Amino acid sequence: MAISKHVVAKEADFKDGEKKEVKVGEQPILLAKLDGSFYATSGKCTHYGAPLVKGSLASDGRIMCPWHGACFNIKTGDIEDAPALDSLLKFDVKVENGDVIIEADDAALSASRRKPACVKRSKDNKKTVVIIGGGASGAATAKTLRENNFSGIIRVVSREDYLPIDRPKVSKTFGTGDPSQIALRTADEWKELDVEFTLGTDATAVDPENHSVTLSNGDEWKYDYLVLATGGWPRKIPIPGVDLENVFTLRTVHDNNSIQQAVKSFGNKPNVVVVGSSFIGMELAAVACKDANVTVVGMEKVPFQRVLGERVGKALGEMHKSNGVSLIMNASVEAIEARDGGKATGSVKLKDGTNLPADVVVLGVGVGPQTDYLKNSKSFKLEEDGSLKVDQHFKVEGFDNIYATGDIATFPYQHTGNPLRIEHFGFAENTGRTVALNIAKGPKEFTHVPYFWTAQHGKSIRYAGFAKDFDDVIIEGDLKELSFAAYYAQGEEILAIASLNKDPVVTYCAELLRIGKMPKASDIRNGVNPLDIPLNV
Repeated sequence: MAISKHVVAKEADFKDGEKKEVKVGEQPILLAKLDGSFYATSGKCTHYGAPLVKGSLASDGRIMCPWHGACFNIKTGDIEDAPALDSLLKFDVKVENGDVIIEADDAALSASRRKPACVKRSKDNKKTVVIIGGGASGAATAKTLRENNFSGIIRVVSREDYLPIDRPKVSKTFGTGDPSQIALRTADEWKELDVEFTLGTDATAVDPENHSVTLSNGDEWKYDYLVLATGGWPRKIPIPGVDLENVFTLRTVHDNNSIQQAVKSFGNKPNVVVVGSSFIGMELAAVACKDANVTVVGMEKVPFQRVLGERVGKALGEMHKSNGVSLIMNASVEAIEARDGGKATGSVKLKDGTNLPADVVVLGVGVGPQTDYLKNSKSFKLEEDGSLKVDQHFKVEGFDNIYATGDIATFPYQHTGNPLRIEHFGFAENTGRTVALNIAKGPKEFTHVPYFWTAQHGKSIRYAGFAKDFDDVIIEGDLKELSFAAYYAQGEEILAIASLNKDPVVTYCAELLRIGKMPKASDIRNGVNPLDIPLNV
């Protein structure tokens, strides 16, 4: 191992709490000073490669990616929040004669990330964790268990016939192709972690008394710990025609490929109708409009109204219209009608009598918790929406060894105390990480601030916090120019923040929410800039 020394900065050029990007050769390195000491890590987020120097650094050493909310510990390089896949490289730093010197293994410099240091499976450890669900949450649980010295058996059953994927890409791209192209980890990497997958298979029943899970292939698995991570499944509206050819929902890689193939089969610019004006539907509209005439039918006054409010929704709706997407709002679908009496869709009929030509229809009307395998069980009490009530450790109510994560979990939101269920990719990963820590290390409460992002027409919108209800949206910036920050307030409390072209305000406010220092609504109205508030824990 060849260690080389690199003078990268002057000690006098750094204030405490300051961070800068320096270069060692061609490699960007994040250098930060905290409590009088210097720390250095690789400079790019291990998720999508964002420059961490533009992120938010808190006094407890958390550096938050400016793009998608991944967090790392600047002192160790370790992951603290998803959607980061691997930890950062960590480098030794010395100060000599006023020079800041990084010591680095030349071979490691080119890696840019650090593979997780995971315990190996022990044949003597028969403790078994069964994970139902091969999505983001199940994958994060499995990996985090190994990272935290769980040496027992890990078994994952997934109804999808491929290994865990980067699911946000399914709605943000068109024609995903082979699932391996967006896999979170390769088959070899999962093999190295010694995680056993059974794919293309459903769980059909859970028997807590016998600590067993029955699968659709007839197998019965025993468990010591059970993690329910089955996520959401697309809803279908109960109207005539939803089972016609070329009517799709969007959840899997195969769904995405089928939609693209259907669109391409019609040749030049077919008519695509997207039913639903929230994130999945609008993301698909943004990518499909390059190949088709796209019309979105939404029940709200403007797209995204329930989550982002009327003014922000209107601005984003105008962005879609300027890119060729047609919007029909305040509308409901009555039926999907066949073409010339055949089996394929030909039009979408609205309740006001309007008929929209439709070669392809995509239903983007939301997802529901996938808990069908529990509905006939007397052991589990499902909430009204089909989810499971969990505590702050994500233990299912009434059990010490059963956890529910991600889309199917209703948990007590630490910032309001109210029960909450969230359908975010990063949230699902973070809940899985929390469950793994509870199993491997003992009690660990969930304290993460929800964070999600969406990409449409080349624009990235970010959102942190959660505001199921809000009575005001405070706008800073210009909605028409699509450069703004929106603060969602209930009374004096800022519950959530969204932005477009205003980085890093959302990631910074996510940290302010985490440490309890988010300014009040009246402060924001009076011109207080959250970026001026130190992230001192």
